[in-house]
Amino acid sequence: MNMRRVVVTGIGAISPIGTSAHTSFDNLLQGKHGIRPIEHFDPAQFACKTTFAAQVSSQLDASTLAPFKHMDDSTRTKLLKKIDRHQMFAMIAAAEAIQEAGLDNLDDEQLRLRIGVNLATGVGGLNSLEVCAAKAVSGKKQSPFGNLMFLPNLAAGYVASHWNFGGPNNAHCTACAASAHSIIDACNAIKGGEAEIIVAGGAEASVTPVGIATFNAQNALSTRNHDLATASRPFTTDRDGFVMGEGAACLVLEEYDHAITRGAKIYCEIVGFGRTSDGYTGQALSAPHPQGSGAQRAMQNALNMANLNTQDVQYINTHSTSTAADSIEVLAIKNTFADHANKLAVSGTKSQTGHLLGAAAAIEAVFTVLALQQQTLPYTLNLTTENVDPSCLGVDLIMLTPQKMKVNAALSNSFGFGGTNASIAFKTLG
Repeated sequence: MNMRRVVVTGIGAISPIGTSAHTSFDNLLQGKHGIRPIEHFDPAQFACKTTFAAQVSSQLDASTLAPFKHMDDSTRTKLLKKIDRHQMFAMIAAAEAIQEAGLDNLDDEQLRLRIGVNLATGVGGLNSLEVCAAKAVSGKKQSPFGNLMFLPNLAAGYVASHWNFGGPNNAHCTACAASAHSIIDACNAIKGGEAEIIVAGGAEASVTPVGIATFNAQNALSTRNHDLATASRPFTTDRDGFVMGEGAACLVLEEYDHAITRGAKIYCEIVGFGRTSDGYTGQALSAPHPQGSGAQRAMQNALNMANLNTQDVQYINTHSTSTAADSIEVLAIKNTFADHANKLAVSGTKSQTGHLLGAAAAIEAVFTVLALQQQTLPYTLNLTTENVDPSCLGVDLIMLTPQKMKVNAALSNSFGFGGTNASIAFKTLG
């Protein structure tokens, strides 16, 4: 059972910086960001101190993107009316990944039964829940699709239903580590023989009155309303909170021999992962362990499973949210990698996408996969030698421009409220 290997054979994404995985990564390398004034509601009406977010383009026409563009007009119109924004994102990201993996026109019915879906979310259809709550308070009649639009597992359900996939169907809801947990559980299902292929990832659309106002109440969001381009600034001395983001990302994970047999394109292999809990009673549940012990153990567990030495890893896509916790993550990295830490390339891509909450780990996994494929590492926007926080020194922070270098192995870190931590190790083949 443990000899079964897991590889990535497809990727897909829709993000504040692109309507596909490859476009998003290209824009990432070009230093583009997706932070704009909030478009779906007026923050002033809800006492929100933050007036901006990283948003998917307001010009998005879902009817021009798969899978919606392949539907007849009536079917497409009905479906888009009864799904939440995060579910729409999930289907777009899944369609790209499934098409890349060559599974979009699958005629092998037995294989369909061995394909699963595991799509995470932090809060599900928050906007739809707000609409249902407002109707309940005012005594208005509810839509029969209301709860289907906000339940956290329904994005995975819609993907499985649309493509007739009959394998394991799951969803994680573990805050900012959720889609990392979905990827890890998908790996375990494949390694255990429960499935041959799983579409794994996450989707989020929490740029809503409740989403912005509640994080504002925690002083978790940046209030840099005067300079949106620099609002998300991981590792800097004057970072003041994260920027809410939205979107979705998916990876098609597949058993290695199965992928080879059907001639699938292979991006890379997932060779290890670690999941831990901080389990720390002395700190608020919205903050990590002050010494980063849970994060450190997650990374070490990923290395151990992958049979990698610290010197074997060249890059980490960090969780780095542009909050005080950035320093704790760097401390955890230094404690894990010791003398190799200062040679370890590190970057925080939330500086350009914002924080996609439950979908953050998935989009960052996609970026890590493409960094390995292109042997090009993204940099942390808004970070310079002049504004770097001294507590974040001791690793090779990538600044100002992408870094071309040979990369054989990389980690992607994701940490969430409640002290939940995940780290995933990716490796090139050969």
